[in-house]
Amino acid sequence: MNRTVTYNKPGNRILNAKEVYTMLGIGKNTLYQWCEQGLIPHKRVGGSINEVTGERGRGRILFSERLILEWLENRENHN
Repeated sequence: MNRTVTYNKPGNRILNAKEVYTMLGIGKNTLYQWCEQGLIPHKRVGGSINEVTGERGRGRILFSERLILEWLENRENHN
């Protein structure tokens, strides 16, 4: 049986924040601001829940390489 492993294909990787801000040539704080403002596609995962306030901690921010590349292409087409 021949299986295709999609997670190893170019463009299907999951990236961390450092990989993305390095790829984009921007600062770490800029990337985090863009995430907070909903300007760049991302997912926030993890983060513990504060037992006193019930609020969830920040956790990690992860990015789909495919979505980042599409986002970049759309930005370039609109400029």
